Amino acid sequence: MADNKNETSLTIRTKNTALRNKTSQVSAIQRSEAGAADYVAHVTVGQVKLMAVVASQSKRHGERNALLIKFLFDGCLRVSEALGVRPIDLLRTPDGWTVRVMGKGSKPGKVAISASVAAELQSYCYRARVDESEHIFPVSRSQAFRIVTEVFDRAGIPRPSKERDHVGGVHILRHSGAIERLRLTGNPRATQSQLRHKSALMTMRYLKTLSADESLKIQQGVELW
Repeated sequence: MADNKNETSLTIRTKNTALRNKTSQVSAIQRSEAGAADYVAHVTVGQVKLMAVVASQSKRHGERNALLIKFLFDGCLRVSEALGVRPIDLLRTPDGWTVRVMGKGSKPGKVAISASVAAELQSYCYRARVDESEHIFPVSRSQAFRIVTEVFDRAGIPRPSKERDHVGGVHILRHSGAIERLRLTGNPRATQSQLRHKSALMTMRYLKTLSADESLKIQQGVELW
């Protein structure tokens, strides 16, 4: 009787071990699908560049709209933060450029932007005669959403859906900029500061997404036949 119990116990332990081993060997594609809830929808740098080009072709405020798209992506900004920026908020430091923004809950903060985007902003403000205390993008939130949404359609890029992707067409630029900055720096802590996330867990979603994309690329490069 004791031998039967021992055999049963051994069988259970063997099955559990096999199950754990099987789980650890799940392919990257399956892991990505299993963790879909953590996946952050985003667009590529190439798609953002295309959106900016398409936006610039508009006869009315084309340059301004293209710059707004690039600014949202480059600074990983919320739409309200980008719309509140004035020329006086652009600050040059020995290490590069930063922008003062008003974040959630009217909390002031600073974000880094690329030197090229800073130069474009300054050049535009000079030619458009934007006073240092005036908003660079004097449009409403609804206008900003319409600008970006129309550019998605004109550029032929699938527009994100809140129901499917859990993010809108403007906010996806913030996500996309964060993922690209993380890709280039490999520094989650720096990305957390750029996004001004209170919790590192929020930023880790971007790292999981990046890892899933990179893993998928590796799998796609495998030729089995």
